[in-house]
Amino acid sequence: MERTPAACAMDWSIRLDKALRSNKPGKCTEAIREVGARLEWWSKEPELTMAEHDMFGLVPGEDKLFANAILLRLADAFISGDKHMKLCIVKIFLSELRHRKMRSSNRKNKGILLRYKVENHLELLRRIKLCFNSGDEDIRALALVLFGCWSDFAKDNAEIRYLILSSVVSCHVLEVKASLFAAGCFCEISDDFACVLLEMLVNIVLSSEMPVAGRLAGVRSFAKLGRSSALCSRAHEEGLKLVSGLADDIVPTMLISLSIIASRSALLISRQVFRYLYNAFKETAV
Repeated sequence: MERTPAACAMDWSIRLDKALRSNKPGKCTEAIREVGARLEWWSKEPELTMAEHDMFGLVPGEDKLFANAILLRLADAFISGDKHMKLCIVKIFLSELRHRKMRSSNRKNKGILLRYKVENHLELLRRIKLCFNSGDEDIRALALVLFGCWSDFAKDNAEIRYLILSSVVSCHVLEVKASLFAAGCFCEISDDFACVLLEMLVNIVLSSEMPVAGRLAGVRSFAKLGRSSALCSRAHEEGLKLVSGLADDIVPTMLISLSIIASRSALLISRQVFRYLYNAFKETAV
C-alpha cells in the first residue's frame, strides 16, 4: 500500500530541516516549494483510521506532531530568511488555500491547517507577529497574508484581529491590500469580524486620504462580507448607499461586489432583478 502523507511526515520534516540549514544556493527555496506541494497533498487526504495507524506503525497524534514541526520550521525560515524566501513561504500557503477552497465544502477533511490540528498555533502566530512588528511595509504585508491563510486558527486571536484591522487604515497601500485579504479570509468564517470590517470599509471607500488603489481594494472586499443572510442584506444595503458618492472609475467594481453578494441570497437576487427591470422601464419611458 502506498504510504500516505501522514506516514511520510517525519521524513519530510527532517529533509526540510536539513535543506534549511544548507548553504547551497537555491536549496532552501527548492525545499520550501517541495514541502508546499506535499502540504497540498496532505490537505487532500482524509485523516488516518486506527487500522492505517497500525499498518504504517504510527502512534495516534504522531502525524500532527510532525505537521506542527514542519509549520514551525517554515515560520522560522520566514523570520530569518530574506524577502525572496519570505515570498516563497507565503506562496505555498496561498496555493494551499486556493486548493482548499476549490475542493467541495462537504469533504470530511478540510486541510491540515485547522485549529484542532495545529496544536502550537499560538506559537506560530507569536513568531510571525514579532516579524510583522520589526519589518518594513513589504514584510508586514507578507505577514498579513500569512495570517489570512491561517485564518482558521488565527481568527479568534485578539492580537491578530487588532493587528489586521489596524492595518486596514495604514498609509501604505500594499499593507492595506494585504490586510483586506486577511480580513476577507476571516470574514468567511467569522460574522462578528465581518460586522466590524463592514463599518471600516464604508469609511475607507469614502476617505479622500486613501489612495484610489486602496479604495478599490476596499470596494472589492464588500464581496467577502456575505456569510449569513442578515450580513448579506446589510452589506448590500450599505454598498448601494455608497454607489452615488463614488467616482465613476470605482462604481463598476462596487456593482460587481454587490452582484456577488446578491448571488448568495434569493431575496437580494429578486430585489436586484426588480431594480434592473424598473430602471429599464424608466429609460424606455423617457
